[in-house]
Amino acid sequence: MKRISLLLGFVILAILLSACSVDNMELSKNIVAPKNINLPIEGRYLVEEFKISPVSAMTEEEAEIYIGKEALFHEDVVILGDNYCYEPNFKIKNVKANEYLIYQYKTNPELLNITDEEIQVVSVSGERQFFNDFIKLSDNTILVNIDGVFFYLRKTNDDVQIDKAELYSTTQEITLKAADSEKEISLDSAILLGLKAFKLDSGNSGLENWSYRTIFIRSVDKNIVSIQEMENILLPRMTGFWKVEVEREEKDGKVNDKIKAYPVNRGADISIKVRDEEIFRTEMEQISTSSTIKNILFLGNNYISIENIHYRNKGQRYLEFYPVDNINEGTPIKISDIMGEAGKEALLEGFNMEILSNNKESKKGLINFIPKEDSFGLFRRNGLWILRGRVNYIKNGDYVYEDFNIPAIPSQEIISYDELYIPWKEIKARRPDALDAFVSPNEDIAIILTRNEILIYPIEENAIGKEPIGKVQLNPGEKIIMAEWAIGRYPQIWEKEFVKEAN
Repeated sequence: MKRISLLLGFVILAILLSACSVDNMELSKNIVAPKNINLPIEGRYLVEEFKISPVSAMTEEEAEIYIGKEALFHEDVVILGDNYCYEPNFKIKNVKANEYLIYQYKTNPELLNITDEEIQVVSVSGERQFFNDFIKLSDNTILVNIDGVFFYLRKTNDDVQIDKAELYSTTQEITLKAADSEKEISLDSAILLGLKAFKLDSGNSGLENWSYRTIFIRSVDKNIVSIQEMENILLPRMTGFWKVEVEREEKDGKVNDKIKAYPVNRGADISIKVRDEEIFRTEMEQISTSSTIKNILFLGNNYISIENIHYRNKGQRYLEFYPVDNINEGTPIKISDIMGEAGKEALLEGFNMEILSNNKESKKGLINFIPKEDSFGLFRRNGLWILRGRVNYIKNGDYVYEDFNIPAIPSQEIISYDELYIPWKEIKARRPDALDAFVSPNEDIAIILTRNEILIYPIEENAIGKEPIGKVQLNPGEKIIMAEWAIGRYPQIWEKEFVKEAN
């Protein structure tokens, strides 16, 4: 009986397997891999409202035109107003709302009524270029930024069946409409770039040192007409042009840097004097100001950010921020002096998030320190200036420091213009070796820095051109510390002044 039962079982199993094999063979010819199933955003949406950010390039009247416009998300195309993207690729990422909005759009979650700590961002890109980022607030509501304005879109229909002929007709109409409305405008753009390069002191000290120079670039109608350079920094200000220089003095085995900033028509009669300050308030140990070297981090119309290095003492490195007009007073300003209580709170928030939360010894109560209000500076990251704070403390008998991001937007008082109309991810897609970038307020040229070169690209149809129209060779390790744009009638004025000072 056991043998009969076992044989019967094998016969039944063979029949079942044969049946499955036949079914699989028949179905395999008809199975096609699904395309873009479960798109993160799908359907028809309507623009219902908007909020203008502090860095908006639109007026309220221009933003109003978008109200009532439709957006469509489909596996074959994404259409937003008069812009479209064929064969879109959708990428999803979850990011911290506060950090993403501040560093990507220079705004904060409160302005947009976002209360979640994390948000979902859907990036849409075509075969060759980035299209846009969409913040998914819910299954039926998304948020998109266009020229500094945040538009709220609500889903109106899940049905996105599209006729191919109708789709082609629609996109062709959008293209022709844009071409008809384009006007030939003479565009004149210029930029003054301040650069610094690290080097070792050629003297006996062998300490850190930096050389500084200024590059002037001017274009007319997306063609380069002038590229020039000069030693040190030529700073354009509302009161005219100033020069900024760093002088190093070695005496009696001590090294002292002086940063001089002065109007070009007055001569070098103003210099930074570094104040005596405490290493730590509890120790009351004074630092000698006669053995310091200085590293310029940022230079703008009104302020200068430096790293003050007490090299000959115990290697303390302090961040300090000075007004250009009153640098002879020698007292670094506090973040609350230029950004109010919100700036102070942002400094404490960044410190708590990045330093305290990651420092095991502070959690055990072994380290007791707080960030000083005057210990902050400006640094470059992904084509923008960002605020960073620094704390100095003693660890295992050594003086150490840690930097942290300050989740706040540098005010216009600090930086007059700092916009990337071409998204950073599109710049990286075009030039994967890009380390930094700047875009003209005219939106006609883009300046891209790689490790070895400054590349000037034309901007065509809101995208970076295929080939650069100009190049500048960089010195090893050279970085940007100043970027000031001129448009309209000012590029010619700046060029004339630059030539005069460079010769």
